[in-house]
Amino acid sequence: MDRKSLVTKELVDGTFIVRMNSIVINEQFLDDLNKIIGDINSSSANLKSVVFISDLDNIFLAGADLSLMQSSLGDNKALGELIDRGHNTFNRIQEIDVPTIAAINGACLGGGFELALACDYRIASTDKSTKIGLPEVNLGILPAWGGTTRLPRLVGLITSLKVILGGAQNPAKYAKKIGLVDDITFKENLEERALKLSTNKIKRKKPFLRNPINSVVFHKALSNVMKKTAGNYPAPLKIIAVLKQSCKVSLKESLKLEREAFIELANTRECSNLIRIFFMQERFKKLKFKNMRPSDPIKNVCVTGAGTMGAGIAQWLSSRGMNVILKDIDKQAIANGLKTIGDIFVQGVRGHKLDRPSARDGLSRITSTTQDVSLANQDLVIEAIVENMAVKKKVLKSIEDKAGPNTIIASNTSALSIDEMAECLDRPENFVGIHFFNPVHKMKLVEIVVGSKTSDETIAYAVQFVQKISKFPIVVKDSPGFVVNRILMPYLIEAARQYEKGIQPEVVDKELIKWGMPMGPFRLMDEIGLDVCLHVAKDLSNRLGFDIPNILTVMIDKGHLGRKTGKGFYEYKKGRSVKRKLQSSSVKHKTDVTVAITTRMIVEAGKVLKEQIVAEGDDIDFAMIMGTGFAPFKGGPIKYRETL
Repeated sequence: MDRKSLVTKELVDGTFIVRMNSIVINEQFLDDLNKIIGDINSSSANLKSVVFISDLDNIFLAGADLSLMQSSLGDNKALGELIDRGHNTFNRIQEIDVPTIAAINGACLGGGFELALACDYRIASTDKSTKIGLPEVNLGILPAWGGTTRLPRLVGLITSLKVILGGAQNPAKYAKKIGLVDDITFKENLEERALKLSTNKIKRKKPFLRNPINSVVFHKALSNVMKKTAGNYPAPLKIIAVLKQSCKVSLKESLKLEREAFIELANTRECSNLIRIFFMQERFKKLKFKNMRPSDPIKNVCVTGAGTMGAGIAQWLSSRGMNVILKDIDKQAIANGLKTIGDIFVQGVRGHKLDRPSARDGLSRITSTTQDVSLANQDLVIEAIVENMAVKKKVLKSIEDKAGPNTIIASNTSALSIDEMAECLDRPENFVGIHFFNPVHKMKLVEIVVGSKTSDETIAYAVQFVQKISKFPIVVKDSPGFVVNRILMPYLIEAARQYEKGIQPEVVDKELIKWGMPMGPFRLMDEIGLDVCLHVAKDLSNRLGFDIPNILTVMIDKGHLGRKTGKGFYEYKKGRSVKRKLQSSSVKHKTDVTVAITTRMIVEAGKVLKEQIVAEGDDIDFAMIMGTGFAPFKGGPIKYRETL
């Protein structure tokens, strides 16, 4: 039986419509596409244009099949052949002697967008599924199927640097604004608009690539990269270098530069680790748990507690189409929570993460109350109140009394025992920890904390719920601090211990950022709140047995709780930290301090693995990367431990 072709064509009124039926670009796709291009070139029909469009819902082309690249790592010949194949195919599209149009609906990323760039024109649907971009930098590589070459020639250097270095997935309206596509339309009209597209109406200025200000542009780009990554990632640096040369040479020579740079980057440890993380993301998106079966759609969720976490959870769930009751006993807490929710939606619109109608719809799905309400019709109730065991037990029992017999009850606790909380419940099998991270709208990880009486059905439900809201679930045993806080807290405690030894926060934070953390430990403690840090540390100390530096208690007694009080390890005025002069004694032995602090994290990760809190080491690495920003290029604490 012949295999089904991933690319087909049909002739409609003098236009060849090339229909693609693949999520990714793999070898078969390239074979089928090249055959179609050959058929087009040899056709005797009086052609007006060629339209490339997908037959799949919500996918134009999501990029190259990374397994092709992964299987070629370490083999420069195979990597070169892979790039050559893409170049040859997309060059053939560019050389078609009638106008070519990419009609984009859904994900158009990486190699998918590079195919579109090889076309003469691009038109995109305004459907929310349409995302356009070149995310290769997130994998430690650069766009090497023409993206680094063709994009600057389309939109200029400044926009190209922003798109390629940022690696963002841009919605259609924003893509149109910055020139990635020429036109936008409704999904229903996409094919018709593409067929009727008058190429004469699209007049595009060619960017001037050899601009005298280029040196300034590249200097600024390099400065921003170093500030953001401390030079730990080779890909952004190489992207800047290639673009710098690309603007001076022919298209053919630029493609060669892409090829050479790709091979070089693909052989780095950073690239290997980032690709490993990508495949871990795919695994957790599709994570299956025993007894998992299709469940009824999750529509109604109650969030109890309108503080920072409760408001953040409510906002995220409403933005994913769920009806949310936000409940708190305090009217002011409700008011503050709703303001927080509104601010997040506004930020999302400003940052082109969603449009205004979607934001309005999200807000409309939230109902707030300070009154006792029936929870019988709620699919899930999430408790997100103060980290106090006695208070939590009281609230959880009240929730159970008002909930239906099959309602799942979850706690957003960051460290408290799920088993101890379950002692107050008549149906502990329906109770589970669902621990979000702050800020909820940015952090993708959610810990599913399993108590000894949590049923398999409840765990499966929680996993499906987390996947449904576009986050990554990691299943962990009920244990002190679970995974993330268990490993993170010794790291923070050791930093506080170094402070007691006279090492200034600025020195430590700077060194840890150089090491690869997104934020230094002292800045992080100030952001979390020193009172919250001490509370979690005490809980873990009681159960794990480690000493807590006295400095935290001293600072809290003085009212120095961090950013929220204007003073912690740093001083803050008008929301900004006040710079201080570094003491020379504080600068000595920076390497030793960095090793001491990071070692505590690495050692604790090893203990978590040994105690089998999670299924495997990859779970720990993934949790720490997604939950704390642990240096992705190092692969996670367990992977990094292998290099020591």
